[in-house]
Amino acid sequence: MNTRRAGEVSVLAVFAVSRLVYFLAGFRFNATPVPTFWQMIDPVLMRTDLFRSVWYLHMQPPGYNLAVGLTVKLFPDRYGDVLWAVQIAMGAAIAVLLFRLICRLGVPVAWAFVLSSIFVISPGCVLFEDLASYEYSVLLFLLLSALALTRFCESLATRWAVAFFGCLLVLELVRNSFHLVYMLAVAAGLLWFLPAGRRAILIAVLPAVLISGGVYVKNGLLFGRFVASTWAGMATGVTTSFQLTDEEADDLVKRGIVSPLAKIAPFSELSDYEPYIHRPPKTGIPVLDQDETSTGHPNFNNLAYLQLHDQYLVNSIAIWRHYPIAYARSVLIAWFSYFRPASDSEYFDVAPASIQAWERAFNAVVFGQLRRTEDRENFLELKKSGHNLSRVLYTGMFLLVVIPATVIWGLAQLVSPRWRRRWTQAQLAVLGFMLFTIVYLTLVSTLLSSFDGNRYRFPLDGFFVALFGGMLRVRGKSPDRLKACPTKLPS
Repeated sequence: MNTRRAGEVSVLAVFAVSRLVYFLAGFRFNATPVPTFWQMIDPVLMRTDLFRSVWYLHMQPPGYNLAVGLTVKLFPDRYGDVLWAVQIAMGAAIAVLLFRLICRLGVPVAWAFVLSSIFVISPGCVLFEDLASYEYSVLLFLLLSALALTRFCESLATRWAVAFFGCLLVLELVRNSFHLVYMLAVAAGLLWFLPAGRRAILIAVLPAVLISGGVYVKNGLLFGRFVASTWAGMATGVTTSFQLTDEEADDLVKRGIVSPLAKIAPFSELSDYEPYIHRPPKTGIPVLDQDETSTGHPNFNNLAYLQLHDQYLVNSIAIWRHYPIAYARSVLIAWFSYFRPASDSEYFDVAPASIQAWERAFNAVVFGQLRRTEDRENFLELKKSGHNLSRVLYTGMFLLVVIPATVIWGLAQLVSPRWRRRWTQAQLAVLGFMLFTIVYLTLVSTLLSSFDGNRYRFPLDGFFVALFGGMLRVRGKSPDRLKACPTKLPS
């Protein structure tokens, strides 16, 4: 057995043992997002009206709801167990893929094993593996896409270009952060960087763009919005009007800068908005007509919410222009939560006390989080309770250093002619792809949302670990270096 294969087997062994230990310690799969998360179709409709509901879904891209819906439809009484098995399989794949990606950057096998093992046993990784949400699948397909890109750069084979853009298509169909513009930007970068592979790139990207764009066209024709998700308007309210104090909201309403809608928290029940909407006629399609799902939470796919998205957006624009301090508060909260360990989340509160003790110890040693609050207070709430400079202790202080350092280091490898010569073309391509994805998703999550920044960052953590490994790799020729790509490196 060669060294790299032994490393993969060892990482899988670490994964298996860690999952057994977590299970014996009492940590269990959490399927409650299926019936309770805002992003999900009513489970009853998943069982009885799945395909029509997915077709008329406008609040989210259709991919994740379709995948979960098929599981609920086929295994109505055991869907939690099936989803758990799928998540475990994805976890094993993530362990191997991360190890391979680190090795692809020329990192010695021993370092690749250590880094991927630390990630695999981390409480944050286990948390999202045992939570029925899309973060884990996003992490998986980001790693798959990076490895497919390296294989394409090595061979220029069309099948690897199809695999790469297929992964990006899945990401766009699962998570609305991956906008069509993201795929087009990646394609444009590859067309410039790999002129010898342009034919294969075009063959691969065009179907992906057509399928992804079809969701935009469908929503444009049915709902008058050329988007994959119609949540953008109300989501801006979270970053603007929701950040206002009661006194500030009253003042802005009195001055006519915003409408009284600014005093209602975004994503409230439809009944709270009755004075500001007119009820559209019933369509006979439950996913568009229901006020609430069968589990009792608001159905944000109701057509009436489209009016509210427009009104929240109008208020947000007014606040950006006339009272930007509210938006600044949102950005501060977003960046503060972005640098928290991935497990520092209310979703981890269900873990047994022994696992929470392990989480605190792991986060202190690996991430440098020296303080935490039981109710997961945010940046501004900590200030109100008397904290100022000490708020940094509630973040991962090592993350505050390592994340910017890896990004700066990666950019230096791309722009410095001297350092760029140390890398093969495939390695440069994957470095550029990882860095672009990191910057893109980070800006989306911190500028267009407020809370849960660490949850939005988690799918990128595999890339951060790989980049950190690249910083540690042995200089000079490494036995793990890739073959040179048969295309000319642009000057």
